Amino acid sequence: MTEPPRISVLAGVNGAGKSSLGGAMIRASGGQYYNPDETAAKLIAANPGLDQARANALAWLKGTELLQRAIDDRLDFAIETTLGGATIPQKLTAAADAGFQVRVLYVGLSSPELHLRRVRNRVAAGGHDIPEIDIRRRWRHSRMNLISLLPALTELRVYDNSVDGDPKAGQTPRPSLVLHVVDTQIAAPPDLTCVPAWARPIAAAAMKLALGSGPE
Repeated sequence: MTEPPRISVLAGVNGAGKSSLGGAMIRASGGQYYNPDETAAKLIAANPGLDQARANALAWLKGTELLQRAIDDRLDFAIETTLGGATIPQKLTAAADAGFQVRVLYVGLSSPELHLRRVRNRVAAGGHDIPEIDIRRRWRHSRMNLISLLPALTELRVYDNSVDGDPKAGQTPRPSLVLHVVDTQIAAPPDLTCVPAWARPIAAAAMKLALGSGPE
C-alpha cells in the first residue's frame, strides 16, 4: 500500500531554536526543508537595497506558495514556520483533510522575554532581528494555532528549549521533549504534571482530544 504524502513542520516563535533542533535533525538525515530565514538572507544578499521586513515578507510568501504546490501535487514537503498567522495553519488543515500525514515538531521557550533575549543574542552574532511586538504576538497566537491544529495532526512533538547553553564552551541550549502525541493519543510523558507552564495549554488540549472531546 502506498504511503500517504507527508508534510513535516518545524514550528515555534522566533528565537526558540527550531532551526538548530529540527532543521539540524532533518539535514543530518540527508533531508531538506524550507527555511524562510535562509531565503530572506539570500534575497538581501542578492538585492542590497532590500530591507529585512520586505525580505521576510517575500520569503514567507514563497514558503506558502511552495506549501500549496506540494499539497496540489501531493508531494512530501518540509517547512519552518512560527505558526503565528492564519494562512499556514489553514493550509496544513486542508492538507490533512486531503489525506496528508501532517507531523509537527514544535519548539518553545518559557516566556516571550526569553525569546527576545535569544533573538538579541542572534543579532549580536550577526543574525537578523525581529520586532518585539511580533515576538510577543506570536508567543500567544502560535500556541493557539497549534491547539487548533491538534485534531489534524498525525504526530506532534513539543520540545522545551528554555535551558540556556554555554556559548563560551560552545554548548547550545538543551531541549527536552515535553509532549508527544500520535494520532490524537498522548504517547509521552506518562505524567503531564511535569509539563512546563508555557506548554500546559497544549498538553491540556491534547488530553481533551485524547478523551474524545476535542480541543476548545
